[in-house]
Amino acid sequence: MAKLALGGGPRNSDNAMFALLRAALALLGTTFVLVALLYSGYLNYTDLDGPDIDVPAERFEVSESGRELHYGRSHLARDGKLWLLHLEGSPEQIGDARGRLSARLFEQLDELVAARVDARYGAWLEGWTATMLTRWDYRDADRHLDEVYRRELAAMAQAMPEAGGGRIGAYHRLFLYQSFDSLVSRLDDVIVEGAAFAVSRKRSAAEPGNLLIGRSLWFDIDHDEAPDRIVSVVCLDGRYPFVSVGWAGQIGVVTGINARGIFVALDPARTDEPLEDGAPGPIVLRRVLEEADTLEHAVEILRAASLRTSGIVLVADGVQRKAVFVELGARQREDHRVVRGEGEPVVWATDHMLREAFEGDLQNDWVRRYTSSGYRYERLGELLSQAGDVDPAELVSVLRDRRGTKGADLGLGNPNALENFAVAQSVVVDATAMVLWVAEGPSALGRFQAFDLSRLLGRTDAPAVPLDDLPPDPLFFTEEYRDFIEATGAITHARKLLSRGYPERALGSAQVAHALAPDVGELHRLLGDIERELGHRDEAIAHYRRYLELVPGRRREQVRVEGIIAELEG
Repeated sequence: MAKLALGGGPRNSDNAMFALLRAALALLGTTFVLVALLYSGYLNYTDLDGPDIDVPAERFEVSESGRELHYGRSHLARDGKLWLLHLEGSPEQIGDARGRLSARLFEQLDELVAARVDARYGAWLEGWTATMLTRWDYRDADRHLDEVYRRELAAMAQAMPEAGGGRIGAYHRLFLYQSFDSLVSRLDDVIVEGAAFAVSRKRSAAEPGNLLIGRSLWFDIDHDEAPDRIVSVVCLDGRYPFVSVGWAGQIGVVTGINARGIFVALDPARTDEPLEDGAPGPIVLRRVLEEADTLEHAVEILRAASLRTSGIVLVADGVQRKAVFVELGARQREDHRVVRGEGEPVVWATDHMLREAFEGDLQNDWVRRYTSSGYRYERLGELLSQAGDVDPAELVSVLRDRRGTKGADLGLGNPNALENFAVAQSVVVDATAMVLWVAEGPSALGRFQAFDLSRLLGRTDAPAVPLDDLPPDPLFFTEEYRDFIEATGAITHARKLLSRGYPERALGSAQVAHALAPDVGELHRLLGDIERELGHRDEAIAHYRRYLELVPGRRREQVRVEGIIAELEG
């Protein structure tokens, strides 16, 4: 009773509570420290660190016009709407020059990619989880690069350390850019697509025609978001020089030709095979250009390569006037490294494999049936079968084709069309005469600028022969195209209004877009969202169904839309 009267009991109880609280806080703090240590250890374990290099700084010069930059033996110039990058020297010198000359262009590309990633992974946890899984899957992945390429990549990273950030170093981030083909294959949606074809027709029984090549690569981006197009001339000491068409920060090749007239182009593909321990496809294609002097040698390199993921490669030889496709599974098995098109005057491919080894592959079958690949393959076959004595201008018209199979009207911007207004690069090559035409953009609509490959690659010292550029698509100057551009602006405006809680006003802006360009798939996705918000069930379902018809290949978004339709109908 005395203790209770003096307050001893409650004080002891308070002390016990404080002790328990202190113990809980200590446990929480210890747990936090352990988690932080484990997280830091995970990041360190999965970091990619390039080799230590020492590159002497070169002199940096800017021309009076500001359109040309020089750094050592290398230089970068703007030519019309294209960039021409000339790189020369050792791996370290080339990497250093690439980083210093194209740093601004890479920053613009990186911001574009970051915005698309943020849009895809809107939830913080989902984005963080994807990042952690990617780090794990690509731990030590650079060990499969030749030391030459590791040193070049390290020099580029050292030249632009700003490429790092977000707990990832510049070397690590730049390596992932080289691995874009395997990164995009991890996604549910198909966001990079390609098409390539080659035509070698005889002019007469005694006179063989030149080998002509067409190639386009599509990114899932808005019409006005395409990265700057760079034509790179790479002269690595002791290797064949080559020209590639790509973007900033890319040391590998997706489209290119070397001084021996060997051309390669990579179309992304998907198979049931998991990611393997191997090199990125663009790095392997670069090795082909630097080492191969015949079509047979190029095919041999591809079939023997250790690859990280699957791909379809067009290999062409301008001297022999021959072209084939090599369908490459990630696993290094003879039946999964197959050649097709041997001896055929016309060959073409999109993003699905055709040979027997891949007929039962579920992923490959899904790409063929549910993305635009199968449809574009059929349309290419129609166009190329109708071609007579083809010339570069006719191949450009194929790349700009906006119709469907049997000439069906698809409307502007349809993903099934060869010209769907999302082309990131489009080229035509005369591999025999060694002339390259590159589309300036937007998409494949702009002028195709001509380049003399013999001069770029040092095959001749003769005076330059004037080459004719191929003119822009007449559509580029029409009201129809202007309407499409206005429609995309109205869609953006409507989307912002809906996100701010103004569905009635958003509907008005979306209706303007629909009147201007009624067959834009994203517009019907947006109209479905607006009508659903306004409680207009039937109208929302109709727009959602139209979206599914117009936009193939986006499996993730298609599942969401199908779920919304089921909910509205239920």
